[in-house]
Amino acid sequence: MTEAAGANGSLALEGEGQETLRSWRAYAALALGAVLFVFTIWYQVYGDTRIDALGWSDPLLQSHRQWRVRTAFLFLVWSILAGFCVPFGFGWLVFVPLWLWFVYRVTKGMILFGMRRVI
Repeated sequence: MTEAAGANGSLALEGEGQETLRSWRAYAALALGAVLFVFTIWYQVYGDTRIDALGWSDPLLQSHRQWRVRTAFLFLVWSILAGFCVPFGFGWLVFVPLWLWFVYRVTKGMILFGMRRVI
């Protein structure tokens, strides 16, 4: 990881540092998904699946990118299905375990990413 002075004189991270920072931001966006669901899906689709993210050579970043995308996608699909159950009165039976699973996946991913372990 190297630092370089930007045009305005501030220090900016280059290379792997930016990719790592982007991964931390993606985890933060995913964690916010428990409350701000639409923002999370937008960030996962736009910010985490762009062409430059697909070209990452670091297996750690690739495995965590796939972990976040799968988590966001499954949360989206199950939330839609749970939403259809709400009018029948048992939507909360799907939403509560789904939300707990989501929190578990985000927490586990962040811990393993902090430990620099591939999932």
